[in-house]
Amino acid sequence: MPERTRRPLHREVAEVLSEQILSGQYPERSLLPPERALCEQHGVSRTVVREAIKLLESRGLVRIDRGRGTVVRGADYDFVMDSLKLLLRRSRHSIEQLLEVRKVLETGMVALAAERRTEENVARMDEALERMRRSPGEPAGYVDADLEFHAEIARAAGNPVFLTILEPLAESLRQSRIATFSGEETVKMRTRQHEEILDRIRNHDAAAAQAAMFRHLSDTEDDLRRHESGNGAGERK
Repeated sequence: MPERTRRPLHREVAEVLSEQILSGQYPERSLLPPERALCEQHGVSRTVVREAIKLLESRGLVRIDRGRGTVVRGADYDFVMDSLKLLLRRSRHSIEQLLEVRKVLETGMVALAAERRTEENVARMDEALERMRRSPGEPAGYVDADLEFHAEIARAAGNPVFLTILEPLAESLRQSRIATFSGEETVKMRTRQHEEILDRIRNHDAAAAQAAMFRHLSDTEDDLRRHESGNGAGERK
């Protein structure tokens, strides 16, 4: 039986330290032990420890404070979202795959938003809708207001994980949404769909909010598919 390939030492040390940070052994804003102590604890060289610390830094778990040492960072949703955006872009997932995830995520999310929303959430969705109404001929402005509307639904759902996942996903689809922006009548119809979703959320009607969101995302999916099909046909000519 072939011998299993061993991970590089710096990765092994990084995994141990990561687990210690995540378990609370090294709490937020605390300092990791100095290099010499880490070398003795793990039986490795300073080079290995330094590479392990760099890996922890790239994961957003620590930061290097030149005056103090290696500081444990708190949970940073922006860092996670930025990392997920890069992953989605580099993985080159198809638009269909991204839309499928979005549909599953948002139909569940909007039901929770209908149950948990506050008046402040509703006011912010109203503001985003008003921006959409003012931008029927401005692709970037309309799409940005659309994204903010959906982001506020995620906030209304009362679970920060939704927004952490939704924002990178929506951002990955942003350029495609702008490219498929077509005709004021279509835009007005999409705006009415948002109005319907908001009405259901305002009335705490979770089931109707889910149905309205499903229709809206299905129509958006059809728009993007038609655009992709048209581009493909154009490229084959």
